[in-house]
Amino acid sequence: MCLFEAQLIFSCFKGIYYLCVSMRNLLLLIFLSLSFTAYSQPVPKDDFINTKEGVPLFGKRLFITKCREKIKSGEDSQEALQVCACNAQKLDARFTYKQYREAWNAAGDEWLDFLIEQDSVLKADIQKCYQTAWKRNVFFSDAQVKSAKEGMKESLKKSVKDSLDEKKLDAYCDCAVNVMKERKVPAKRMDELANPNSFLYNEIAYRCGGVPVKRVSETTGWKPSLAADVHGVSDIDTVNIITVNAMTKLKVKIGSFVYIWLLDSGATDLLISDSLATQMMEQQLFSEKDFLGNATYNVANGKEVNCRVYKINNVQIGKFTIDNIMLATSPDVQDYLLGKSFLNKFSRWTIDNRRELLILEK
Repeated sequence: MCLFEAQLIFSCFKGIYYLCVSMRNLLLLIFLSLSFTAYSQPVPKDDFINTKEGVPLFGKRLFITKCREKIKSGEDSQEALQVCACNAQKLDARFTYKQYREAWNAAGDEWLDFLIEQDSVLKADIQKCYQTAWKRNVFFSDAQVKSAKEGMKESLKKSVKDSLDEKKLDAYCDCAVNVMKERKVPAKRMDELANPNSFLYNEIAYRCGGVPVKRVSETTGWKPSLAADVHGVSDIDTVNIITVNAMTKLKVKIGSFVYIWLLDSGATDLLISDSLATQMMEQQLFSEKDFLGNATYNVANGKEVNCRVYKINNVQIGKFTIDNIMLATSPDVQDYLLGKSFLNKFSRWTIDNRRELLILEK
């Protein structure tokens, strides 16, 4: 029920198709480490990066070796070899000897950067070298991981509707990109980040904890300490349920209010209408002192509902009474929902369809 930002993660990584190591700086370092002097003896041109006139400048093998050395934590990968060999191919016979000299005179140590800035086609070709490697594995080097992480952080800051928890953002982004690095995720799988049914999406959500927004609801997964919120004479109870239109319903009592609620294991909290909330507040079942804040929920039909969230005690289901449950209220609610803020108080819960029972274990 709680709005899960399915599109957010995808939007964070869409930009990764345009992220790479700063190739101009990388190539500059490589070229400066090589001899800029043309060879005077006849040599096989295929073994060298040549000027447009065919004058060999430096060996391709040495260029590729130096290029791979600059790809930290990825220099031994097939992707690094592929990228560097592609770069060597794109530079071969690209510029005239005169262009090299003019660039050196105009820009000094930044001569290669100068040349690339003058050639938009070459810039695009260098980017394509990376895109080709990404078809095998997007996250094959530290630079790729770092670029993806920073891009993800910036995209989240722009896209998230709720306030981000800055303290957790860095750790979350680290975790997400490292999961993909570990899995050697290729470019074609990036679309899975927008699909909440995919393995990749759910592995990141499970291992990294979801997008770190500052949540109003205090609902968490089950932990032993939650047993203190459950009161009853026994550690196990069975509650009668009914099935209506393939949905499971059961009786819930809060104060003097007894209604049939919809059991929704995909919902985060309890959800009621504003009118019922007003009546409950009149009976002092909860008050504005219990108000936690506003939050957006996503109900079963996909509709987003803006809610006020409270903490409430003394929710009675079967022979159990439960405290510290998150209760959301909205004027748009029709069916009252019983979600995970109730179910997660129990170490185990089971639906017995044959006997029409909800079995709760403290």
